[in-house]
Amino acid sequence: MVGLDGLINRANRRTAEILGWQPAELIGQPVEILVPPASRTAHVSFRKVFAASPRPRMMGAGLELTAIHRAGHEVPVEISLNPLVTEEGQFVVVAVRDISYRLHIVSRLSETAAKLAVVDERDRIARDLHDNIIQRLFAAGLHLQASLGRPDQDPQLVGVIDEIDEAIRQIRTIIFTMHSLRGMDAGFEPAVRLVLAESSRVLGHHPSLIQHGVLALVPDSLASEATDVIRELLTNVAKHARATHSSVNISVEDNWLTVTVSDNGVGPDRETTPAGLGLGNLSQRANGYGGRFSFDAGEAGGSMAVWAVPLA
Repeated sequence: MVGLDGLINRANRRTAEILGWQPAELIGQPVEILVPPASRTAHVSFRKVFAASPRPRMMGAGLELTAIHRAGHEVPVEISLNPLVTEEGQFVVVAVRDISYRLHIVSRLSETAAKLAVVDERDRIARDLHDNIIQRLFAAGLHLQASLGRPDQDPQLVGVIDEIDEAIRQIRTIIFTMHSLRGMDAGFEPAVRLVLAESSRVLGHHPSLIQHGVLALVPDSLASEATDVIRELLTNVAKHARATHSSVNISVEDNWLTVTVSDNGVGPDRETTPAGLGLGNLSQRANGYGGRFSFDAGEAGGSMAVWAVPLA
């Protein structure tokens, strides 16, 4: 409670909880002791204007207000003013509320909204690529195929058709990469199944999923990382393997998470390295968790990538 002269008359224990000041320390002090130094001169003027015509209101409506903690840092607050007349004189009851947590929630919501906006935009671009660009390329390819038959044009047309097919395949790969993983909130397994469903569009087949152990034991951050690894490995299969079948094996055993992606495609040649296939970052990801990554020919042909990391 503050007098019209600006001196603090009373304070409760909440001042210690919010601002670190014991009530006894504040009695008799000018209220400006709680105002940030840069605003103290202006606050004196505002206080005098309020004293001339006191009425209940919020202080600094629409502004971001802060109060000075005893330790010296600023605390975001909301302040309401209510005149009070007593036998001792006229005072103002100043209610100060710490809104740090509220601002934190608002900030998190804003960040989430911004991320969702980016996700929605990526999904929109992916839909446009699929519904418009790919369909136009596909139609152009059909027209070219219908034109085949002239000996002087066949080699050139076949080359153009191959280029169109390659462009369509690459665009589908981009679409797959851009699609958001909305299933991650539901858990590790649903997120992986969503990746497999999305990947089937660019692979031309639906990868099989094999599980060993309890996937729920995988921490959320590691599950998200492993899901990204599976997506990248399947994208690599779509780009290079020319496979008709692929599988994802997820194992949680002996406190290790192991992801194995296999296919029946052409397999790596002897000089192919993971880095050469754009998989070098997967080794770095595994190493960051104290794990390992390998990429080799499969036992029955094709290729086999293994990404293994400890759970903790």
